[in-house]
Amino acid sequence: MNRKPNIFFWFMGLMGSRLPIYLIAILVSIVGMAGSKIANAWLVKNIMNAAQSGETEGILLTVILNFVMIVLAMLTWRFGIIRYNIEGKRGIARVEKQVFAKALRLPMSYYENKHSGDFMSKLVYDMEKAGDIYGSRFRRLLDGILTTVIYMIPMLWLNWQLTLCLFGVSGLSLLVNSIFVKPMKQMGSSLSKKNSVMTEKITNILAGMETTKIFPTGHQLLCEYDVANRECYEVQKKTNRMTASLESLNSLFDLLSTLAFLGVGVWFVANDKVTLGELTAIYSIYGDFRFVVLEIGKYIPQMVNCLANAERIYDFLNLEEEPEYFETGETCETGAITDDILTASHVTFAYNEERNVLENFALSVKKGEFVAITGRSGCGKSTMAKLLMGFYVPESGKFVMEGQDYLDMTMREIRSKIAYVPQEPYLFEVSIAENIAYGRSDTAPEDVPMEEIIKAAKAANAHEFIMKLPDGYNTIPGERGNTLSGGEKQRIAIARAVLKNAPILLLDEATSALDNESERLVNEAIDRLCENRTTIMIAHRASTIAKAGRVIAL
Repeated sequence: MNRKPNIFFWFMGLMGSRLPIYLIAILVSIVGMAGSKIANAWLVKNIMNAAQSGETEGILLTVILNFVMIVLAMLTWRFGIIRYNIEGKRGIARVEKQVFAKALRLPMSYYENKHSGDFMSKLVYDMEKAGDIYGSRFRRLLDGILTTVIYMIPMLWLNWQLTLCLFGVSGLSLLVNSIFVKPMKQMGSSLSKKNSVMTEKITNILAGMETTKIFPTGHQLLCEYDVANRECYEVQKKTNRMTASLESLNSLFDLLSTLAFLGVGVWFVANDKVTLGELTAIYSIYGDFRFVVLEIGKYIPQMVNCLANAERIYDFLNLEEEPEYFETGETCETGAITDDILTASHVTFAYNEERNVLENFALSVKKGEFVAITGRSGCGKSTMAKLLMGFYVPESGKFVMEGQDYLDMTMREIRSKIAYVPQEPYLFEVSIAENIAYGRSDTAPEDVPMEEIIKAAKAANAHEFIMKLPDGYNTIPGERGNTLSGGEKQRIAIARAVLKNAPILLLDEATSALDNESERLVNEAIDRLCENRTTIMIAHRASTIAKAGRVIAL
């Protein structure tokens, strides 16, 4: 079992080649801000010493030089902050892209066994919290640590005894803050899990709104959501209480630091161990020094909290991916010459250990043949279709396409040769033209010529009804195509398959849920689509099965 890396260094590494620029930008901003504070402290020291001694010669030049240094330091700080913000947002976008790309590479079993709310929680909640590392948590923590070191140098130079006394008080606050690190991490992890459950519950309600309204399930779902919401609230309440306690303690240490400075400072001045100008300069720096030390104490627990979310992203990005078989770019040897375009030999598959869905299954389909696969519900028809498309890997046996074993091909190669029309086609919430254009995997949707989209729609008996829509091909069909009828969605899915122009057509109960008129229109479209193609149709209607040249019963 691979050992999990340090999550902080792993997460920072996700920035790739932009990480050095991001770090340099933070360092520039820190040096700029600290430089302006030190220059200001030196200005105060010179003015106070001049006022105390009465020697004001050259003070104007000193003021001008210090003022110029402050302006340059502030400009440096501003440049660093702007660059850091740009790189931080770019880093967050990069991680979001990796999470989304990972989602596309996961096997179908992940989505069939996991709730969609779990993925949405990772994409939204965990990414938002983990993104705070790039956005502010890391910068402010590093700012506090480096600024503390930078401030210590002039303070020690001015008076090292007084500085060490003050640092002792501030160090005590860091020690107390460190106690909160572990419980804050635990609460951050718990809050992330509770939020995931809550997202799942609300997704259930929204996805099944029709069922929720017509059946007495709405109250039950609402109660489940209320329970999840309350659990999330309780964890959030504990987190808020701990955060408030931490801030109260920091405020207390802030007060103690001020009192300690006044008491020790008066004693040092009274015993001529420090001049009034040096004391004023130390106080000017110490005000910010004390603040950044308290910030370190506050941001360490918050940083650890964010790392708990980053760890969940790590776990997600390291899930087992869909097998790719051969890496893209390798040459696959062609098998023996055969008339069969697709064969399945001794295929056995099970979703779990209880029973095999398919056992010793065999199939041989010749080029241009129309084969119908039928059988009772649960006999493995749709499972066979998923295996054909590479969504699952059989436990034993093999699939061969055009003389090549699936294991000698990439998923991209396998799926490029299959056009799939499911029983319930999915339409994206984009224009109908773009929904059809998705059939061309080798071209971006916006680059597919409109005449090709229209030609495919006509072949699918979809052009006429599309032109009657308010915006024609630019009409947005709503989420999952809910503004269209089942037959209309099916014909758009067929148009998408027409545009793909794959040698194998796989139809999964494509007409089972349609009325007679819609079935007639869809069947006409399927007849056109089947021309010069090998067709495998999963069906149970006699009218649909009658089209096939051969029927296989599972």
